[in-house]
Amino acid sequence: MYKKALVALILLLLPITVLAAQNEKKNTDQPPSVEENGQNLMKYNSSSFTKTEKTDQKPIQQQNSFEGFEKAAENENLVLYVNEKSLAIKIQNKKTKYVWNSGLDQPDKYRLNKTWEQMAQSAITVDYMDRRGKVRTESITTNDSRPRLETTNKGFTASVYLNQSKLEFQLNVELEGDELVVSIPQEEIQESKYTKLISMRVYPFLGAVNENDMNGYMFIPDGSGALIRYEKSGKKADAPFTGAIYGEDEAFKKTELKKDEKVYPVQPVKMPVFGAVHGVKQNAFLTVIEEGYSYGDILAYPSGVSTDFNWIASEFHFRKEYYQPTSKNMKGLNVYQKKPNPFGVKLRYMFLQDDKADYVGMAKAYQEHLADTKQLKKSEDKPGVRLEFLGGEVKEGLLWNSVLPMTKISRIPEMTNELKNEVENMFVVYKGWSEGGLTGTLPAKFPFEGKLGDDGEVEEVIAALKKDDIPLYFHTDYTKAFDGASGYSGSKDVAKKISSETISQTEDDKTVFYLSPQKALAAAKEDVADYKDYGISNLAVDTSGYALFSDFGNQSTSERSNTIKTYEKLFGTLNKELGNVALYEPNTYLWKTTDRYLDIPMNASNYVFESDTVPFMQIVLKGYMPYYAPFSNFNSDLEDQMLRMIEYGAYPSFLLTDEPSHLLAKTASKDIYTSEFQIWKEKIIDQNKKIEQSLGEVEGESIVSRTVPQTGIVEVRYSNGKVIIVNYTNKAYKKNGVEVPAKGFTVTEGGSADETTEE
Repeated sequence: MYKKALVALILLLLPITVLAAQNEKKNTDQPPSVEENGQNLMKYNSSSFTKTEKTDQKPIQQQNSFEGFEKAAENENLVLYVNEKSLAIKIQNKKTKYVWNSGLDQPDKYRLNKTWEQMAQSAITVDYMDRRGKVRTESITTNDSRPRLETTNKGFTASVYLNQSKLEFQLNVELEGDELVVSIPQEEIQESKYTKLISMRVYPFLGAVNENDMNGYMFIPDGSGALIRYEKSGKKADAPFTGAIYGEDEAFKKTELKKDEKVYPVQPVKMPVFGAVHGVKQNAFLTVIEEGYSYGDILAYPSGVSTDFNWIASEFHFRKEYYQPTSKNMKGLNVYQKKPNPFGVKLRYMFLQDDKADYVGMAKAYQEHLADTKQLKKSEDKPGVRLEFLGGEVKEGLLWNSVLPMTKISRIPEMTNELKNEVENMFVVYKGWSEGGLTGTLPAKFPFEGKLGDDGEVEEVIAALKKDDIPLYFHTDYTKAFDGASGYSGSKDVAKKISSETISQTEDDKTVFYLSPQKALAAAKEDVADYKDYGISNLAVDTSGYALFSDFGNQSTSERSNTIKTYEKLFGTLNKELGNVALYEPNTYLWKTTDRYLDIPMNASNYVFESDTVPFMQIVLKGYMPYYAPFSNFNSDLEDQMLRMIEYGAYPSFLLTDEPSHLLAKTASKDIYTSEFQIWKEKIIDQNKKIEQSLGEVEGESIVSRTVPQTGIVEVRYSNGKVIIVNYTNKAYKKNGVEVPAKGFTVTEGGSADETTEE
């Protein structure tokens, strides 16, 4: 994970040119500085932070037409209307009378060509391949594909036959309390003999907004979370946001030639959710993708990209395009999968109102949903520090490789003893402990590297730290296999792409293969006995928590949905047989088996169309699971990073060694440029002190609101009534008689002030 941290540091120091349109960075015609009361606040007005909300908002005035719509269902919260021809829907909130429309009442008023108008007005739009291999688009209204509709107690069911593509499917739409559930069962999706389904969009224009007709935004789960505010069409962006849920599938990626340059890493989508706000604190919805997420993208089109509308939706890929080499020199062609991916679609729309109608309300609704469906469990959430020690690393020699011992295991209790009078809560991750060092062993994990200590010392250290109530986690990985290492078969155990190539990556001149999910599960079961022999009960597992891929190997095929099930078994086994498992950047489906979240994203990708970064993921997790920021010793702006940790409720992390880091200069860990414990000891104590003074006041509590009263000032209210006010600016800030120092924070008992002042 330290390699990712280094890239983040490079971003802060150097201007980045992004190669693809989707990775285009913020490059607007803003003035060189933004002055407020004599302060340069340009940084805190950027998309890397959250903007203040307008205070003069008026209720949105609607002129709704229900012509062509019939009432399909009604409950105590919502009324559902449907158009029998297009299956377009309107959902009215009975309390606020606000109407959510999946289409447009007067499409002729807007600049839309026929294809876009058909998509906007239809419930479903598909891409398909015709008998000549050409990809075409069809919506329900394209060829007057009149559905057969039947109302039910909660909504309606419609059988759809698309006249042009000859595709058939069933659409179910039902009310559940203050939610709307839309589903397309897998068994009801039928293709014709001559056409093949490629992708599908479901109610893509639900909640679409023309330019800046109202105050609000779209929410996308990019990194920690990001907003796209409604603005007039312009040249701000020329491409939409397209986020593959749980990242791109490595099994369909084209094998690229080795590149030395470092590219800005796109923040992966780790939560299958998106949302829209119509009037902040007035109306909003959050959509949870409950089925089909393994093959889904989240799409967000800002105004000016293709149309004048801001719209957000999901797209489901039944067939993926991939590059098929036809010769040894990698010449080939792009083709689509022959067989469709086996899945159905299910979307849950949660409608929010009044104080819940913003990104915080969305996050709280998602938190409640995850807890109710047992996808999120309560763990002890105590403020503390992660100390991650690098044990050994491979050092290449002329004739043979050797292990460079950077932190012997016996030194760990000695270093934690130097901290324990000042740092009450800490936990340790020990990496590079296997024979051969960090990058020379996987997937084999045993025996323990002799240069770092013998078996007796391992047991002594585990006992010593347990006595001091310091959890010790042993770092490992159940996805990566290093070329030349033992413990796996290159022909049987390595995952394969659909093109039959192995799934592999190059990391610091080393080739790393991905193990098949079944091999990973088998290896975890075999390792349990060895862990128990050493007395190891806590694991910190890298890669496997966030790398989701298909495997088209010779032994068996594992679609992404099956890979999820296999990894759930893997971590369920480790939880049951050992104890606690911490995961690095885990995807949502593994949160229920995660003890601690390591390297939580603290930023978004900063796409050109993003207006704000928000801590959506942190709001979802706070009070349920402790989460830790990336390493502090790889961040060039420690002051602002510390304030962001306090604001986001994240705990600090440090990558440490006993020996000086310059010894790693000729190893695969050469990117670790500052890690010596004695150099960072005082900073560890200082950051922990600030965490105790702030987040220690809200231990185990959840976030209930977050506001930005003015640029560079953030207030976060917790469930115990306490409010943490963070001041990023260079001047003191006063509110309600409480002063927040420049570049500082204050914890109050709550309450709001009518006036705020700055000194």
